[in-house]
Amino acid sequence: MEIQQAMGVPKTRGNAAVHYLRDFVEDMKRSGFVAEALARHGIKGASVAPIAQG
Repeated sequence: MEIQQAMGVPKTRGNAAVHYLRDFVEDMKRSGFVAEALARHGIKGASVAPIAQG
């Protein structure tokens, strides 16, 4: 299953905004929030992307 979603920030926000958003997404995955949301909404066959390295 593929769920096509994306998050982004305008380039004009700078690298700090990019890093903040990346860290937020990784924290949501790491904490289990994304997996729990998939389960809560009955989404079957989808998996959470691996935690980004680096």
